[in-house]
Amino acid sequence: MLGDASYAVLKGGIPMLVLSFGMVSWAIYRGWLSGDSVSEMQESIAALGEHQKDRKRRRRMNPVMDKWFQFGGGFYGLVAFYTWLLLEWPDVQTFISSMSELLFSFEAGAVFHVVLQLFIDSLINFGLAIAWPAYWLQDNRGPWEFLFVAYGGYWLGIRTAQYAWQQGWTKAAAEGLQARWKSLIATTDRE
Repeated sequence: MLGDASYAVLKGGIPMLVLSFGMVSWAIYRGWLSGDSVSEMQESIAALGEHQKDRKRRRRMNPVMDKWFQFGGGFYGLVAFYTWLLLEWPDVQTFISSMSELLFSFEAGAVFHVVLQLFIDSLINFGLAIAWPAYWLQDNRGPWEFLFVAYGGYWLGIRTAQYAWQQGWTKAAAEGLQARWKSLIATTDRE
C-alpha cells in the first residue's frame, strides 16, 4: 500500500504539481489566464482552450503551451502532455544517438530512415498520449491512486501559481530570468 502511494506521489503528484505550476504561472504572467480561485482559473483555462481551437482567433503561444492545448488543456491535456513527454523522451534519445552514429557512416538512406522512424514514433506517441487513461490504468501499481494524486498535484499547482502571482513572486522571477537571459546574450555577443 505504501509502495503504491509513493509511486502515485512520485510519478503523478509531483510531476503534475510542477507542470501545472509552471504552465499556469507562465500563462498568468503572459495575461492569458486569470481568476481568484482554482475553479475560476479552470474556467479560464477551458475558455483559452476553446479560443485556441479557432485557427483565426488563436493566440500565438510558445510550443509547450500549444502542445498542452493541442491535448485539450486542463487536467486532461496536462496529463496527456506529461504522458507524451514520458513516451517521447526515449525516442528522442534514440534519435540523437542514431544521428551521432550516422555522422560517421555517411549513408543518406540511413539518415532518412532514422528521421522517418522518429516521425512515426512521434505520431504513435501522440495517439497514446491522447488515450492516457488507458496508458496509466493498465499499470497495476494503484492506477486509481495515481489519478487522484495526479489531480491533487494539478490542483495544488494551480493554487500555488495563483498564490505566487498574488504575492508578486511570479513577476519578479520572470523579470529576473529575463535579465539573466539578456546578460548571457550580451556576454556571448562580446566574445
